Amino acid sequence: MLGSVEAPKRAIAYYRHSAEDKQENSVPIQREYAQKFADDYGIEIIHEEADEGKSGLLATRPAFDNLFQKWILNDDSPDFEYVLVYDVSRWGRFQDQDEAAYYEFLCKKQGKKVVYITKGFPKEDEQLISHLQTSIERYMAAEYSRQLSNKVFHGCVKISEQGYSAGGTACYGMTRILLDEDKKPIRELKKGEHKMIANQRVTFAPKNDETTEVVKEIFDLLVNHWRTPAEIASNLNSRNIPSAHGGRWNQDKIRRILTNETYIGTRIYNKTWNRLKQGHRSNPLSEWVFCYNAFPAIVESDLFIKAQERLYWLLPSKWKKGVYKTEKAKRTLRKELKNKLLSAGLSEDQCFEYLNELPVLASASFYLKKSTPVWCFSIPELMKKYKFVLCAVVELDKRDPISELFAIPTKEFGLGGYFVFSKKNEEYQKYRLPNEKLDERVSDFVKEIVQR
Repeated sequence: MLGSVEAPKRAIAYYRHSAEDKQENSVPIQREYAQKFADDYGIEIIHEEADEGKSGLLATRPAFDNLFQKWILNDDSPDFEYVLVYDVSRWGRFQDQDEAAYYEFLCKKQGKKVVYITKGFPKEDEQLISHLQTSIERYMAAEYSRQLSNKVFHGCVKISEQGYSAGGTACYGMTRILLDEDKKPIRELKKGEHKMIANQRVTFAPKNDETTEVVKEIFDLLVNHWRTPAEIASNLNSRNIPSAHGGRWNQDKIRRILTNETYIGTRIYNKTWNRLKQGHRSNPLSEWVFCYNAFPAIVESDLFIKAQERLYWLLPSKWKKGVYKTEKAKRTLRKELKNKLLSAGLSEDQCFEYLNELPVLASASFYLKKSTPVWCFSIPELMKKYKFVLCAVVELDKRDPISELFAIPTKEFGLGGYFVFSKKNEEYQKYRLPNEKLDERVSDFVKEIVQR
């Protein structure tokens, strides 16, 4: 009787190659190594799964998922003993090494052994050393991705600091422009197109089509026509003007446009964090990367800031807090002016008559560019008869809301009735009222009122 021939062990081979991996890790090369290893050990490869161009940071890869769902965890799949993988990094560059071990353990529970081709089968007396070596290699695989991510991030920061795009699409009304090695425009990039040469750059510019005009109209309707975001959305929908992705407008889409500093030529990078696929989160303002005047703007900075103040008061939560604080500031200043008027000989009735038209304004501080506060004061027609208005800067998160005072000539407000400036403007020192000059300026206001 002839002796029975032992059937060869059977295996599934898994390959993975991502965009950032070197050519020696390509799927065809991994397949060659797997076949040679199988031949050397008398193993039959009955099926292959390959993830081409897929990151190993997560387990959500099509072929990796098929490997488990259709073969390892499927009781109806053909019998096999091994899962052949070129090395630990091809299994995955999981940032949590326990996750890599977890998927190996799932295989073990089903009677399938993960074998790394570069390591081979460990000897019986070297099992502990083999496990330790695998743990170290898992850490190294994860560390490779971390280091690569840091290099890419710092490169993107440098590019963004220079005002160029580090990736992403252009917002509504804008387009991407490809620049050559000398930073001269080549052409407009279409959706899905990217630069092909490393030292080329990509910047943004107004598209100068109907979408650009819609952006201008949105700011105009809010600031100059006092329309709310909901009313603006309704206006655009009534005229069948599609939004960025072809759908209908709503107030959230309008707000996103009105608060996007790209429209004043500012390049902002690192507003959010989603590196290594470890979850999306918003970064604090201190970590944002700003480049001002990086490309042509669609709207003027003053108009943009006026829009932010208008939006601020349209947000219910902020509006309630802001109204309370600014009204408190105005009451404080009016009380001071009233006391001065009474001291100047005016009666209570006369003071009451002047009370609503006293030249007092207040503005909340807006921090649009890192830590530099910006203020926007709006003057009613009634106050334009005075030479100056007393303007209070309100800090909403402080117990005493008035942080600074300014005496601003009414001529500065122009026809639109707005005056916008920040600490970086010369108007800050020109019109600022230090404490020692406050009484003097208040007395000037009182004299002007009494003379009327």
